[in-house]
Amino acid sequence: MNEIEALARKAARGGGMSWGLAEEAGKAVRWLSDNGFPGPRLLAELLRQNDGKPYAELAVQQGSDGVLRAQSGLLCPIIAGALICDQADDLKGGAELRLGDVAVPLLLAPFACEAARSAGVSVALKWSGVTLNLGGAAPRVDGAEAALFVASKGTVTLSRTVAEAHGAQREASGREVTRETLQTLEAYAQRTYAPATPESRAGAGAGQEGD
Repeated sequence: MNEIEALARKAARGGGMSWGLAEEAGKAVRWLSDNGFPGPRLLAELLRQNDGKPYAELAVQQGSDGVLRAQSGLLCPIIAGALICDQADDLKGGAELRLGDVAVPLLLAPFACEAARSAGVSVALKWSGVTLNLGGAAPRVDGAEAALFVASKGTVTLSRTVAEAHGAQREASGREVTRETLQTLEAYAQRTYAPATPESRAGAGAGQEGD
């Protein structure tokens, strides 16, 4: 799991995230894998969708309808995740958080779980066809299994739930990484390395991974 997290972190950085967001991406992938979800594959899909997009397009804004969306295109769940954690107290008070046009919505789950833990409550993360109940000993899935892994979804809601969590508990089977996913993440990770130069080959110190 340490290797999965480290590779995910470096791949996220290579895919254009800041080191801070890349750290969060690595933790999210590990949480998903620990809880029976294909975290590496989900991150690979997100990086593919965001490849080449400037941060300004992915930044979160709140519309007049109260829904959080990206400035342009699909909302990045890693960027939105930090906001979810910041609103833990609002969730505890009964507020509902709505996110629109989300890329790979299952990547929101680790952040929603952390917000639930911080607030000391249980929450439900919902999108069409599926509800993910978080805050207990393990996440529980209620609804269509296939809906968990959609590449994007129009509206996702996160709210406190006072009902007892129901649905199927996931088995810890998300640690398997296919060769295709591994190659994709490694390709993004390679972008963090400085290209070889005569100076670096002579030991003059390249090592410029970026800030």
